[in-house]
This record gives sequence, C-alpha cells and structure tokens, in this order.
Amino acid sequence: MKTILLFIFILASNSILVAQENFQTFHNAGFKVKCGCQFYVNNLFITMAKQNGINNILYAYICGENKESSELGVANNINITDESASYNRISPSNYDYFEKKSLEAYAKNLSNAGFTYNYISYKGVTALEYTFDQLGLPTKALFFLKNKKSYLIQSGSRTNLTSKFNLLKYSFEFL
Repeated sequence: MKTILLFIFILASNSILVAQENFQTFHNAGFKVKCGCQFYVNNLFITMAKQNGINNILYAYICGENKESSELGVANNINITDESASYNRISPSNYDYFEKKSLEAYAKNLSNAGFTYNYISYKGVTALEYTFDQLGLPTKALFFLKNKKSYLIQSGSRTNLTSKFNLLKYSFEFL
C-alpha cells in the first residue's frame, strides 16, 4: 500500500512540475509565456481603452494567482498595442529614432506621475522597467516597442513582487 501511495505521489508531483513548465501560447498575438495562472482576454481593459478613444489595442490578457489571499495573490497583465500607424508616417531608416523618442516620452510621463524607472535591454530592444502602486497594489511593469507594436507586461503583488514579476518577464517569448 505504501509503495502504491508513493508511486501516486511521484506521478502527481511530476504532473505538477510539467504543468508549471508548460507555456501558454498565444499564436495570434505572437508570444508564449509561463505563468502560474491561466491568462484570459481582459475585456474590461479593452472596453475602457475604447471608451477613452484608444482603438489600437490588439490584445489584452489578465490572470490572477492565489486570488483568495490578498497577501499572496498576484495579478498579471500583458497588453499589446498596434503602433503601425505611427510607423507608417516615417521612413524605415527613422524607426530606431522614433522608438527612442517614444520611450523617452513614456519615461517623461512616468516621471511626471512620480514613478521611478530604469532603461534595460530586453529581448533585443531597449525597454522601460518601473514600479508603481496600482490602487494600493505594488506593481512592476515593463514597456517596450518591437515589430511596430508596444508591449506592457506587469505583475502586482504584496509579497515577493520582484521574483513574481521576473518569472513572468523572463518566461515571455516571441513565437
């Protein structure tokens, strides 16, 4: 009996490890990511953006881990916006300059809002990483431009925020 229980425990443990190692793949959005919760379309964010005149949201995903605990829980978001209209107005030789200026403008908005930020290298591009308080929830975010799209990856949690954010950030991969 003990052998059978040990065998079942080992199988269950291996299943959990495999599940944690699996990527959630979003073919239409062009990325995959590992996460402890199942992402779903953030219709509320998309609706609110449209109500505020932002009509270039391509994809918005959200998920929550440990939702029953306000101390251990984490909220994850990935938003992708189509920036191609801006790129269409400039020549390809000016794309790098446009992206640099776009990041500078984003950084200025962060600074005006009192947020601190750092420029980092991420997936072959320059990105802004910043921390802020979102409705009382400590949040870390990453913003960057790639392939005529802007990306926002963020996690919010009251405990171990940096490690939770880094798990999401470093598991994000383009297809």
